[in-house]
Amino acid sequence: MPELCNLVSFNLVTVRDLGAALPPWAGWVSAVLWGLIIGSFATVAVERWPAIIEGRMAASALWFPGSRCPPCGRPLGPVQRLPLVGWLVLKGRCRCGKAPIPLRYPLLEIGGGLVMGAMVAMAPGPLDHTLLMSVVAAFLYLAAVVDARSGYLPDALTLGLLWLGLLAAAFAPCGVLAIGAAEAVLGAGVGFLLMAAVAGAGRLVLGREALARGDWKLVAAIGAWGGIEAVTLAILFGALAALALSPWLRRFHVAEADVGHAAGIPLGPGLALAALPIIVLGLTPGQMFN
Repeated sequence: MPELCNLVSFNLVTVRDLGAALPPWAGWVSAVLWGLIIGSFATVAVERWPAIIEGRMAASALWFPGSRCPPCGRPLGPVQRLPLVGWLVLKGRCRCGKAPIPLRYPLLEIGGGLVMGAMVAMAPGPLDHTLLMSVVAAFLYLAAVVDARSGYLPDALTLGLLWLGLLAAAFAPCGVLAIGAAEAVLGAGVGFLLMAAVAGAGRLVLGREALARGDWKLVAAIGAWGGIEAVTLAILFGALAALALSPWLRRFHVAEADVGHAAGIPLGPGLALAALPIIVLGLTPGQMFN
């Protein structure tokens, strides 16, 4: 373990030195390009991930076959697959030119770029911290748009973010800018149990499922990155954000008959929106309310 910690510390110093040598604009450009790539993947994820969860597609469908034109189904060429560039090359219409490409595709790509740009604005510190937060932001953005579209929070996103947070916390003594391991484990556990308790109470009162299991896991992941204090803030502001977004989310959401489960307000987008500044800035209730 000491050898591994030394290796991590050495690489962190190298990354920080590289970040200090880069011009300020390089971070912004890189972040926006990364966001556009994540947004491009989101256009596929919102369509295929629900089908994979429901067993209508194989798990490999997330990666293969490649992107196709939504209206006509023809495979896209290399240039046409580039985020935003492809949409502009096609002039917003399918390859056969007869049908418009749904506007949500370029909007999802632009949304990814905006999220990463906002993340860089909130995390102007060392390059290693910015890179780590860019991965967190990618997980949160994908979780938000997939849940908004289908009502699902895939385990690959929620549990992936959870284990990444616990791993970062484990290497905090080596210089990784993360909370301590004990705080991360406690935050994840409390977040999961608190959401489970709320779901149980809702089931008793309403007689049906009030919170999906994906929401439990997402809050646990937030706790792994920010501890109990982050869980408290994320639940409070995430619920408010979900209510504020509900009119737009209902329009973006697939119809109940199409997804085969009860319609409702997805909590994931609100939680993800609240969690991003909470995790990146390390916000606590004391900072928010004092």
